[in-house]
Amino acid sequence: MELKAGKLKICGKIQFLFLVLFLMIVTSCAQIRLGIELLLSDLDGNGLIENEGQVRNTLETILFTSENYTMTGYTRRIFSPKVNKTESLYHSFYAITGDDVLFITLGFSGTKKRMQSEGAWAINTESDMKSYLSFKYGTNEWEVQEILINKGINTELTIKNIIYRIDNDINYYYNDHKNNIEGMENCNTALQNTLVENN
Repeated sequence: MELKAGKLKICGKIQFLFLVLFLMIVTSCAQIRLGIELLLSDLDGNGLIENEGQVRNTLETILFTSENYTMTGYTRRIFSPKVNKTESLYHSFYAITGDDVLFITLGFSGTKKRMQSEGAWAINTESDMKSYLSFKYGTNEWEVQEILINKGINTELTIKNIIYRIDNDINYYYNDHKNNIEGMENCNTALQNTLVENN
């Protein structure tokens, strides 16, 4: 009886290995990498939520001398350059530069990469940092573009808008960066709804 059970376990493992092998053959490497990236991003979710209080504190500190800081908006590819996806999918984020810091990046992100998720404001996420550095000092492989504002961004009022949204828990997120649905926030609408242009 134990011999039969052992054979069944071995057969089950062999079938599983064949299934994995089959999926790897019929699935492109880019899709596998994308799946791994999204899985790893999911693991960051609770950390982003817990860190939003620190993001708020940093923004309040900047507000004390907001005239010493400049905010700029950017768009980039939503996925790593290693993953070939539709070019129309893009992510928006801010860069803040000042006298005492070289720069920080600031963006809104879903804490789980699903259609509906909680969201959080985050400073210096890995993908924002990599893309910004590539834009400023490298090959710009993330296809970063500055959002051109005629008179520039009003740092004080924009930061106040972001703090207001953090304090009032305006963070509902959806994982669609193509169709900006009214009443649902994503990184692009979060930037559009907080950005204030200078007079």
